[in-house]
Amino acid sequence: MRRKISYYLFLLTVCICAASEVRAGEIKPVLIDSAATYRLNGYVNYYIDSTLNATPEAVLSFANQGRFMDINGDEYVSLGYTDLYHWVIIKLENTLPDPTDLFLSIPIPSINRMELYRCHGGDDVPDLISTTGDRLPFAERPWPIRDFMFPIRLTGHETTTLLLKIDKRGQNFVFKAKLGKPEAILQEDIPIYAAFGFYAGIFAFALLFNILMYLSVGDRIHLYYSLYIFISVILVLDEVGLTKEWLFPNLGRFHDYVKYVSGILGCGLLIQVMQLFTNQHAGNSRLYHLTNFYKYFIWTVGMVPVFAMLFPINMQLERTFFFSVNLLVMFSLVVIVVCVIERIRGGFILGYYYLLAVLLLIVGAANYILQVMGVVGAQLLKPNGITVGFAAEVIILSFALTQRYNFLKREKAQLKKENDRIKMQSVRQVFQAQEDERDRLAKDLHDDLGGTLSVIRLKVTDFQQKINGLQSDEREAYEETIRLITRACDDLREISHSLKPKFFLENGLIGTIQERLSILNRVSVVNFDFVYQYTIRLDPEVELSIYRIVNELINNVVKHSCATQATVQLVESADELVITVEDNGIGFEGSETAGGIGLKNVYSRVQYLGGRYTIDSNKNGTTITLEIPLQNHGNQSC
Repeated sequence: MRRKISYYLFLLTVCICAASEVRAGEIKPVLIDSAATYRLNGYVNYYIDSTLNATPEAVLSFANQGRFMDINGDEYVSLGYTDLYHWVIIKLENTLPDPTDLFLSIPIPSINRMELYRCHGGDDVPDLISTTGDRLPFAERPWPIRDFMFPIRLTGHETTTLLLKIDKRGQNFVFKAKLGKPEAILQEDIPIYAAFGFYAGIFAFALLFNILMYLSVGDRIHLYYSLYIFISVILVLDEVGLTKEWLFPNLGRFHDYVKYVSGILGCGLLIQVMQLFTNQHAGNSRLYHLTNFYKYFIWTVGMVPVFAMLFPINMQLERTFFFSVNLLVMFSLVVIVVCVIERIRGGFILGYYYLLAVLLLIVGAANYILQVMGVVGAQLLKPNGITVGFAAEVIILSFALTQRYNFLKREKAQLKKENDRIKMQSVRQVFQAQEDERDRLAKDLHDDLGGTLSVIRLKVTDFQQKINGLQSDEREAYEETIRLITRACDDLREISHSLKPKFFLENGLIGTIQERLSILNRVSVVNFDFVYQYTIRLDPEVELSIYRIVNELINNVVKHSCATQATVQLVESADELVITVEDNGIGFEGSETAGGIGLKNVYSRVQYLGGRYTIDSNKNGTTITLEIPLQNHGNQSC
């Protein structure tokens, strides 16, 4: 019983296979009626010529023998890389009594060479109707359009066989066909051109935007991105078959390598843009040197196909180009993703924008590459993954570039704030070290040298009772010695006071300046006036810095101005303290303002306090005005 069941199943399988074989080999004619267009699924068959020398007559006999295989002519069908010829056969039967004009369109962007043969009725000898392809001048196409379009005229009730010899060696064999009335076929291209016009507008805007940005801000990322957009537009044009029509109508074999060169160079430029966008460098990326090496490597590889045109066609070399370029493009996208993820993990938040920008490009490019290599047959994105992915990347990345400037601006502001804080901390440490050193020197001068001078003066005055016994010249020398010692003590007291005001904490800023000017009015030739309106008390450290500034300025007046009259003013307002030191001296040239150490110290302290200063000097005197903001410093009412 089991043996009978197995036998019947075997017979059923053989019958099914035989029926399938008959159906597969059967070439059905497309019935031409009054319809505008015709579906070709089930009406298109193909044959692979592995000998590369089959004649149209032999191929036609193969069709009659059922050696052709079915192909869906309505959808793009990719068989992967090929170095063989493909023959496609389509039968047409006019059911109308009147002549009918048709267009057979092969909307494949790149075909090396294609020959159309036609066999009328039962003839066994096909006639060559047309020859076209990318290696022939564009003007020789049967119809001057990006698609390979053939006008077909059928007489009433005519049956004809169309035989296409397609040479796509060195590329992927992808096939699609459209058949219909001329006006219907031409109208089908209108949405495609409209869609491309939409994408072209996006690309043109992005290109112009980046060129203007480069000219205005000088950022290299816009220059490289402009080059990337330009090269990618050439790639997109080639993908839709427009490079032959618009750019290279008569360059023949050069068209074979447009896609390779633009694809590889575009990947290198995209890596360069990624590095600039994410600010990738050796200090923040362990992949930087490897990425740089890979970038220059693929730029070099991208120019190899150009030199290949100098030599005869070599199919082994064509195969190498095909697989190498597709694999390099895929690997380049992986490199970009890995580098961006590394920068995101390093704290570069804008890396998410870049990942979003290239996401659709990665999906589209991966789908396209897998399709041209024959791994998958469906197109996820229309009209193709390269065009849609590139358009999405341009839109998102152009927006991300504007966000990048905002991010860099905030980052720069934060870095400036941190640098200012470090700088101010360093200045504060320097000032504190100066104050500590002044304090030490003041103590040493007062305790050691001051004490020594006092002892000397006491010792010398012990001889005062013997002064009557001295001669007049000796008496004068003795009195001069006493005066010099007294002057030395006074000078020492003044220096010590200048180094460390004795009662600064008790007297505050105003009292200390008054004391200092009182001393100078007694010992110097300059008469100082002091005018102030100061009702607050700032932080002691801030007040000491202000005192050092005022003291340095009045010392300059005493030492260098040759003045007889000077005025010091301190006037507070709601938000700042204005300090003015004015004299009637000889002034100084503008080039001298930055030369003195004293003025440099003044400038440093003013900057430390966040203030501003102006100097007005001429032969009639000098006025120096300082404006110290009060809101940045703690203060209290007196």
